[in-house]
Amino acid sequence: MTAWSFCPTQVQDVLSNIKIKNKGTREDVDLYKKLWLDWTEDFNGPKYFKEWATCNGIHDALIQQIVHNKDKHFYTFTGDYLFYPVLLKPYQHTVVSWEQIDTIQPDSYIIVSQPNHIGGLIPYWDHLASHCEKNNIKIFLDCAFFGTTLDKFDMLETNNIIDCVAFSLSKNFMLGGIRAGIVFGNDLNPSLTVPTSIHFGYSYFNSTAVEVAKKIMPAFKSTYITEVAKPIQEQYCRDNEIIPCDIWMMGRDLDGSRVNLIDNLKDTVQNELDKNGSI
Repeated sequence: MTAWSFCPTQVQDVLSNIKIKNKGTREDVDLYKKLWLDWTEDFNGPKYFKEWATCNGIHDALIQQIVHNKDKHFYTFTGDYLFYPVLLKPYQHTVVSWEQIDTIQPDSYIIVSQPNHIGGLIPYWDHLASHCEKNNIKIFLDCAFFGTTLDKFDMLETNNIIDCVAFSLSKNFMLGGIRAGIVFGNDLNPSLTVPTSIHFGYSYFNSTAVEVAKKIMPAFKSTYITEVAKPIQEQYCRDNEIIPCDIWMMGRDLDGSRVNLIDNLKDTVQNELDKNGSI
């Protein structure tokens, strides 16, 4: 059982009624963008980017942007997603700790998650943003865990250093392998944007992801599970001498080791969601 394997029956019921379309339309694409902007309003900033694209989860957007910036020196942080270094093997890449922000070279490219893979919003964000501003450094902001905390994050003041920001549904709601994501930016790889443009009749995209979003997003806000799960997580952690992370699915032992809480919490979370009604 992985940390991302809980999908409430309420979400499963909505997914079971989705009709798969062979081909989408411009109206589908426009609605997809609107749904995501509304759903991610707690991360102020995405609507101000000039470009956007559907993507098959964040992996898709990340791979495309790495290729688009292949001549730059890439940086990632210790403790972040393990697949970052794997994707960056063919490129110039350095892993640094948060204490080494000032060693990141000018004109480079940083990949970082927010909320991050170790449990919550980045405590060093202001320092990172300041260093990037001074040194013409761009950031790929991976927001896969969006909605799994109760945090708000204002990107607007630092949009000039963010190359792009990407979201997906796979961490918040386990979707049985359905890849549904979106990316916003000012300089996206054309291979992301062209397939959903007039050149392809607005139809060369993952129409299944669009149909999923059209059902899930109006029915469940991003913190639908988290608002119920967070107090349950905190009580469980108090009872078991675990430090709760901001992300409700995670905790830390007193020695700092990350603990996967999902197996211990999911039944109680499901019961509470049932008490609150179907949606």
